[in-house]
Amino acid sequence: MKKKVILEAVLAELESDLHRLHAANEDASAGATSSEARAETKWDTCGLESSYLARGHAMQFEALATNVHELRATPLVSFDDKPIAEGALVEVEQSGEMMLFFLLPCGGGVEVTVEKREITVITPESPVGAALLNKKPGDTYSFRAGAAGTILTVQ
Repeated sequence: MKKKVILEAVLAELESDLHRLHAANEDASAGATSSEARAETKWDTCGLESSYLARGHAMQFEALATNVHELRATPLVSFDDKPIAEGALVEVEQSGEMMLFFLLPCGGGVEVTVEKREITVITPESPVGAALLNKKPGDTYSFRAGAAGTILTVQ
């Protein structure tokens, strides 16, 4: 499985989220500045609330755009005989189930399907990511109370 194809799928998912956030920001901004949002009484805060919502969407958009930029710059190297680090595609057996994790600097929680396999993006800060760091195929790992697995392959 090619990591470049997986990374492109992750980026497509994040860019879709960017478009959604941009549209939400435009809607909230329009609501904050429309004539209908003008306060009719001192207790009417509809316009103010819409402006807070627009700012929140804008902040999420900025953070996600930064993540997309960072992922585009992520080098995809081979991990043959190297310990797991950012950029590794790791296949594990955990609780009797085969799983694929893509360890990236950001984008944790994104799930994509490539070649009929589900791949979950994890970060070094996540419990699974922290447990996998610096391990090699054949090593075992554990995190939280009782959750454990075995590393099968690392690309």
